Amino acid sequence: MKSFLTLSFVFILAIGCASRSQEMHEKIRFETKNGKITDAIKIVKSSDFYPDKNSTLLKLMEEALLHHLNGHYYQSLTLFDKARELSDELYTVSISKKIVSTLGNKNLDNYYGDTYERSMIRFYQALNHYHLYQNGEYESHQVEQRDDNDKVINSKDVSAKKLSPKEKQFHLTASRSTLLEWNSLLENYKVSTSGKPVYKDDLLAKIFGGYIHEQMGSTSDNNIALGLYKEAKMVLFKHYNVLGTYNKKSDQFVKNFSKFPEMEQADVLTNFVEKTEHYKRVEDFLDAQIARLSGGKGPSSVYILLENGFISPKQAKKFNFPIPASSIPAGIPGGDFISFAGSVLNTAADTIPSIYFEMPSIENLPIVSGHKVLVKDSTGKVIAEKDLITLNPLTDLAYFNLDQDAVSNYTQVGTRVALKHITALASAYVIYQNTLKTNETLALIYASAAYAASNKVIEMSEEADLRSWTSLPHMYSVAEFNLKPGKYTLEYHNNGVTKTLGEVSVVNQKTAFIKQRIFE
Repeated sequence: MKSFLTLSFVFILAIGCASRSQEMHEKIRFETKNGKITDAIKIVKSSDFYPDKNSTLLKLMEEALLHHLNGHYYQSLTLFDKARELSDELYTVSISKKIVSTLGNKNLDNYYGDTYERSMIRFYQALNHYHLYQNGEYESHQVEQRDDNDKVINSKDVSAKKLSPKEKQFHLTASRSTLLEWNSLLENYKVSTSGKPVYKDDLLAKIFGGYIHEQMGSTSDNNIALGLYKEAKMVLFKHYNVLGTYNKKSDQFVKNFSKFPEMEQADVLTNFVEKTEHYKRVEDFLDAQIARLSGGKGPSSVYILLENGFISPKQAKKFNFPIPASSIPAGIPGGDFISFAGSVLNTAADTIPSIYFEMPSIENLPIVSGHKVLVKDSTGKVIAEKDLITLNPLTDLAYFNLDQDAVSNYTQVGTRVALKHITALASAYVIYQNTLKTNETLALIYASAAYAASNKVIEMSEEADLRSWTSLPHMYSVAEFNLKPGKYTLEYHNNGVTKTLGEVSVVNQKTAFIKQRIFE
């Protein structure tokens, strides 16, 4: 009984902490959307936001991205470096932690990050390196010294630092190196998930990777960029047609995925792909990049990378199958286990004994058309406009990944919960037999009460793990322009919504890089 109460307390504590942290997620989004990113960072760093060490990776990713959104690229890079190291380490997990995860709520286990989240760590590492190369400065910041309990015991101010040309070049090279490591991670995904329609490659890795290689300026890097743009077309076809954002027949594409290795690409396109406007724009964009580089032309003068909104938060998808207690004949005192189980389940009918479990899911918000960027000259006249190219619809991608996880894990989780009920009934049976020797009247009552309590613990142990990297954007998109040297104003437009992206100065032989998060 003592161990049962202890386990119940642990589950309740974990669920309570998770609930508070979910509320704080909403506060983080609210503060960030309203430009109070420093306040959002304070929330993430507080002891109330996922205080358990099992969620350290999540805290690192959240704080790192918030610093990035605040323009603190050095601090963001430092935190993302730690996040990548921890993420890699977490793939070696102790047996004891695995046991806790199997028997209980996943909130008690380490947060490993979803595959796309581990991927996005690499993206922001590369992006931060590029921003530091571009800005040529480390921002002023504080360095904290912490004890073994992660409490701050000392801190010191570090002044801003101007980077030398050599230091700037280091960050540009480091951006390219990170992209190469990112590609290795994706190759591992492809090997480990061969034949499965899951996230295993990334358009952003190929297209942003191509951009960075072009910024290196060498012939070999331009050839690598050309190769990446060509690879991106295949990634779009093979791995992004599973998403409704790009393929109107995405459900059919997923259902028939296993057949494709034996089919001609043309037949797959004809029967299982109906390209959306987003697909066509990415395809046209890549064709233009390939034609430009094949013709020996350099990069565009203005490159815009936008993030929109927030990825949808995780929510619990409930599965509840009542145990058919009435179909199991109730036995008599002293009967066998099956008869006992029938008696207990009928006695516990008011507790609704069931095979109950939850799995994480998210609301899949569609990517709407109409996103574009306008360029105005010094007089306010619109001189150019382009549709934005949707690269990574993260909400759609996360929805698909979680849905595939639910399909593959459904039977396994249901079986595990059924075994928990059998174990709970077996424990109650022991109580029944022991009590029967002294008090036949109370034996079934005590046993039924024990099973009813266990049933509640089982339900708590199967609540969905809703931890996620909440400050990620809903989607990423790009646009580029070739403009004459001068100063221009950029505006974002989306179906009546207008946001100023600021001014940009175009200089010969250089690419002006603009990166922003848009909230509508």
